[in-house]
Amino acid sequence: METTENSNNTMVFVENLNVIFGDKQIVQDVSFNVEEGEIIGMFGISGAGKTTIIRVLTCQIDKKNWSGNVLVTGLNPSKKGNHSKILSNIGYVPQLELLNLYFELNPMVNVEIFTSTYGMDKKEAKSTAEKLFNILDIPQDTWKKRVKKMSGGEKKRLSMAIGLIHNPKVLFLDEPTTGVDASKRYDILSYLKKLNQQLNTTMFIITHDLEAALICDKCAILREGKLLEFDSPQNLINSLPSNGLVARISIENLNQEIINTIQKYPFTEKVLRVGNETIEVLMEDFEDSLPKLMKFLFENNLKVYSMSRDVANFRRYFQIRIQEEEEIENRLNNSEILNGGDNP
Repeated sequence: METTENSNNTMVFVENLNVIFGDKQIVQDVSFNVEEGEIIGMFGISGAGKTTIIRVLTCQIDKKNWSGNVLVTGLNPSKKGNHSKILSNIGYVPQLELLNLYFELNPMVNVEIFTSTYGMDKKEAKSTAEKLFNILDIPQDTWKKRVKKMSGGEKKRLSMAIGLIHNPKVLFLDEPTTGVDASKRYDILSYLKKLNQQLNTTMFIITHDLEAALICDKCAILREGKLLEFDSPQNLINSLPSNGLVARISIENLNQEIINTIQKYPFTEKVLRVGNETIEVLMEDFEDSLPKLMKFLFENNLKVYSMSRDVANFRRYFQIRIQEEEEIENRLNNSEILNGGDNP
């Protein structure tokens, strides 16, 4: 995948990144470009390579294990002399708050301990912390109480504030919505967007939570060390048949045989099972093809409970893209088996 030319606004530049440990290649020829102020979502199941890429960007992997052209805030992490400057330019919010918070101390003392490693003036640190606490709606009556007394959402927001306290150019967040009640996930994402807009901080969100795409400018989809896609969520959705328009159809006694029959129908591009008796169908020339599909269903005596039109979301795009890659891999594996069977 090609990157655009590196510019003064580029915060992270990655070209042909490969990471190898022993005889195992973890990341394969990954390239992307991130501009100042962008929010990047890095999506993929465990083993996709998300964390390994971030470890390269944050100077945690020895140069002997990776190759490629990488710049973080204009500095090359392959040179150890750049590490301290890169680390001062970036922030990191771990998945577990206990990794960067002292639970027995209050938020302000946590700030003092963290900023002391950057040599920040105490008055400046306090002023910055109060600004961040107010942006993140951390209640003022908790600022001098022990962290362990705070709610889960407050701890998560405090962890974000600590990651931003030294005004980094790039902030890396590892699973920021993990450990938060489902009802609070959108709150955390909203706070991240708010921080991004007010501070213009470039952000990387490393996550399994596909809803995070709602606040991302670009989404990276990774599988087995390969970067499958890197684009805006809307552009990815628009690349689907009919710009992502889907027919959501509920069918009585839905089974795989029915799905296969619909999949083979000439107007059908993709059929996804999204419930016990519900499918989503993508078609080219959606407006013209939908009536023909419905006629086909009725002619085949399939009882349709309901049909509605919708537009695919990023979750659906991700599902389709990963499924396509798995199908390609299966075809290649089957071809190798057949070719191997011809050998004496």
